[in-house]
Amino acid sequence: MSDTQSTKMLFRTNNFDLLRLFAASQVAILHALHVMNVSVSSFVQSALGLLYIFPGVPIFFFVSGYLISKSYESNSRLDDYSSNRILRLFPALIIAVTLSFVLIFASGYSAEADASFFDWLLLYFAKISVVQFYNPEFMRAYGDGVLNGSLWTITVELQFYVLVPIVYTLFKLKDDNNVRLLALIAIFFAFNRIFSFVPYEYQSEVIYKLIRVSFIPWFYMFLIGVFFQRNFSRIHDLLAGKFWYVLPVYLAIGLVAVQYNANFGNNVNPLFFALLAPLIFSFAYSFPTLASRVTRGNDVSYGIYIYHMPVINCMVYLGLTGSFTFALTAMLLTTVIALSSWFLIERNCLKLKNHPFNPIYKRAKAW
Repeated sequence: MSDTQSTKMLFRTNNFDLLRLFAASQVAILHALHVMNVSVSSFVQSALGLLYIFPGVPIFFFVSGYLISKSYESNSRLDDYSSNRILRLFPALIIAVTLSFVLIFASGYSAEADASFFDWLLLYFAKISVVQFYNPEFMRAYGDGVLNGSLWTITVELQFYVLVPIVYTLFKLKDDNNVRLLALIAIFFAFNRIFSFVPYEYQSEVIYKLIRVSFIPWFYMFLIGVFFQRNFSRIHDLLAGKFWYVLPVYLAIGLVAVQYNANFGNNVNPLFFALLAPLIFSFAYSFPTLASRVTRGNDVSYGIYIYHMPVINCMVYLGLTGSFTFALTAMLLTTVIALSSWFLIERNCLKLKNHPFNPIYKRAKAW
């Protein structure tokens, strides 16, 4: 086996499916407990504090930068690149939005909402297109007040996908020795810090809300993922197999920082994200066959992420809150829906992706 083939094999044998599943579950669990107003014991509260320092959305952004940049480098045909992204995101997204509407109408909320047929139609098409952050006033009395609060990241991810070919072309990243990439990371890191220090009284302004759902505050996380991918061999030599050494360092620093109210949410403090990124990479390549043995190639992470809020919101509207049992029920229902979505919708759509390793793609090209 050549060095190039060996490197490709090392790259592909990873645990990113498990990392995405963990990230989606982290977001879903914390949403369930918070939105459903569940009181927990001090022991569970401590466990949640531990879960809090592994923020799901930043993990998604890093992993996305790492994998999407590699996908683009492997096949930079824009038609293939675009269709692959669409097939991954939109089929399940349409089902998730439709589910939200079914639950809204079944629960009876649609009858009491001050909304016309056109209002509902506009909301539906906004959520299945590229403006998932749109949320009208008539939704404020349902669930947590948003149709599906998790979908704002889909808008951001779509912007990432559009930016990858642009950034690679303008800054010639394939030929770069990290200088341009590090400069971009520094620029968007600065934007993130500026965004973070906007005074609270201005955070209700439309311009602030639009920036929040743009790529600007989050792009540095994505680009750090690109950096790790572009420097795979060197970072792999440094971190692969070292997870049990990296984890205690991260935990020690993170748990101390939490006591001082450090931010580990979506807009995690960049100093801690700089520690989180190596931890993510180290886990991905410390137990290289773990994901394949656990998931068997079945990736329900996206389903967990997009389906949990429709379930939670409906239960909140019906008054099923305040109990850990209700939160557990929401997670079980979400898992069942996510599994159904994977086996019935997502897996079949992914088979259509244009990829050199896809047998359908090979047959189509030969024809």
